[in-house]
Amino acid sequence: MVRNAVTCMVIALAALLCVSCSAGGDIRVVSIEQVSPGEANIVVRISNGDSADKTGYRMREGYIAFLHDDGTGIVGTAGAMEGASVLWSPRGVTYGTETYEYLTTDEWTTRFTRETSKPYELQRYEFPNEDVGALFVLQGQQTVDVLGAGGTLTSVANAGIFQNNGQCGSRIVSITDTKLAPSVASAAFEAYSAQSNDGEVPENMAVVVQLTDHDGDVPPVLAVAPMIDGLTSGQNMFSCEGDVVTMPSFQATYPNASRDNGLDANVGTMVLQRWDLSTGQRTIIPVVDAEGGAIELNEERTIHLYEGIQVGNDYRFISANGDAFAVDVTSGQGRYLFSIPSRSRDHSTVFQVTATGVYALEDRGDDRVVTLFYRPWDGGEQREVFTTSNLGRYLKGTALTGQMDIQSFALRPGWDGGAQ
Repeated sequence: MVRNAVTCMVIALAALLCVSCSAGGDIRVVSIEQVSPGEANIVVRISNGDSADKTGYRMREGYIAFLHDDGTGIVGTAGAMEGASVLWSPRGVTYGTETYEYLTTDEWTTRFTRETSKPYELQRYEFPNEDVGALFVLQGQQTVDVLGAGGTLTSVANAGIFQNNGQCGSRIVSITDTKLAPSVASAAFEAYSAQSNDGEVPENMAVVVQLTDHDGDVPPVLAVAPMIDGLTSGQNMFSCEGDVVTMPSFQATYPNASRDNGLDANVGTMVLQRWDLSTGQRTIIPVVDAEGGAIELNEERTIHLYEGIQVGNDYRFISANGDAFAVDVTSGQGRYLFSIPSRSRDHSTVFQVTATGVYALEDRGDDRVVTLFYRPWDGGEQREVFTTSNLGRYLKGTALTGQMDIQSFALRPGWDGGAQ
């Protein structure tokens, strides 16, 4: 449903920005209407969504911070969102709260009202026509809110739970199965019967569905294949070339692992799922190293919830656990690159990737000092871009909000922090 946008003129920010002239300077809090990137190159989304008291006694809050290369900048009060993501495209910076979607450009901050409250965000996607899609999950349903380039906000609801999501051109698609999304089971089995000649019907199906540009709450089925026990991934992005989706996945060595048999469910190998949406079929490609050996995964080395980018045939990605890999999407030739510690009792780290390397934003949990690192894919040394204590007061929160977390960050398009 199209909502009217409430558009507010941004006041001049030179005076606000000059209050922080060094990495040790303060950052001023301004209202959301006063937020603008200015000369900043990094935007950080902060919220207490992951740590807020679920009983409702803790006030939910959040911020949007625009930082310069030295860690100085401004912070706007932006409201809470669990799993809040932020996207910086040539059109501007988009981010959201439970009830509003925001677009911040150099001239304006525009607010759009959501059709329904969305408390948990999964990912944001930039479409070729400058639309931006934000993907949300709530109570067995995934919804895509699309902020149109023409200034509209539309919403598409999809019944079911979808394990893996990503973008193919102008559409968002998801890989799930008929157990998690029973609403698509009928269409999935019908599609499989049409393409299968062996007469056997699997008990459950793996399914690729389209989450955008459809009517009704049941997403259309694009591809099907028999569900494979122990084949999982858990992603919000993947490679897509034309109609071919390629997603690094985990194949468990012991699909039947349980507490009773003592087998380890976290031990397995990396494979590629390649789905051809033009034929509706799937291929599984084992990922092997230069010697032909399997790329092994376990509880310490994972691919779950990676940030990835394709460069030529090479898909380069780093997991939420901080493990980086590169895989040729056609041959399955792969290699483990490095690990960046991502989460411990004392700190947490979130990632962004470019064609040349990984940016890691670390929140040092004890004193809430924040550092931006860069590490190239090719094995070069990790280097520090900046360190700042300026976000500490917002990350520490208050007695009413509790501590905040860095949910995500994004870089100004074209800025590399001196990586080149």
